Amino acid sequence: MPNDHQRPASADERAVASVRAPTHAERCRTLVAGARSATLSTLSREPAGFPHGSLVTVAIDAQGRPLFLLSTLAEHTGNLIAHPESSALLTEPLGSHAEPLALGRVTILGSTTKVGDDEKPAVRAAFLAQQPSAAYYVDFGDFAFYRLEPIALRYIGGFGRMSWVTADDYRLAEADPLAQHAAGILAHMNDDHAKAVLGYATGLAGIADAESATLTAVDRYGFELAAKTPNGPRAGRVAFDEPVATPDDVRRAMIALIARVRAQSG
Repeated sequence: MPNDHQRPASADERAVASVRAPTHAERCRTLVAGARSATLSTLSREPAGFPHGSLVTVAIDAQGRPLFLLSTLAEHTGNLIAHPESSALLTEPLGSHAEPLALGRVTILGSTTKVGDDEKPAVRAAFLAQQPSAAYYVDFGDFAFYRLEPIALRYIGGFGRMSWVTADDYRLAEADPLAQHAAGILAHMNDDHAKAVLGYATGLAGIADAESATLTAVDRYGFELAAKTPNGPRAGRVAFDEPVATPDDVRRAMIALIARVRAQSG
């Protein structure tokens, strides 16, 4: 199935794609790990068979499966009892993009069923760790835990980045360890090290005519940047020498890369 909206990839997109980056399965795990709400879609009972979307809170277990705390009074709970086939749409926070369609999002398709009594203590602890405000109603008699078991995932990382992800690839992937630090790293580099960022663009990303550049994303494998050139905007990606896991690792990797740029320029 084509994933490019029937347009040819640009030279920048091909160059970025050739540099090591998170897989779509890894991007899914990273996005899902940070989500705290979801649109749960179920099959309605009346009128029968129509998609029924509900806003729900969500927690994520160690295997990346969405956990829900649902009331028997809710329409979606009755729908799930009758038809467990369902999906959950999880998105990046709206505030992270001015354009909503540029948001990363994941639709997880599968069966959502009630958690058994033997698993309830562990699920309860995991849910409350991510949704502490649920402590007020977690033990109400009409509430129970449900878990969505993925069979397939549809990932969209904004414009032009999309694919189907298998449940096995998703289960085996890991969330990016830098996700909670990325915003701070980007702000620090762009605000305090603009000259170095420009050097990454001209010396490592192949954008020799860049006049200015801004880091737009960072992950365990490297970073992405947007550059301004006399011929318009360009995008690039630079890989770290090896995967990193902490902000200190990123700092050391960035220093090594700028040293390489300076060595190349003499």
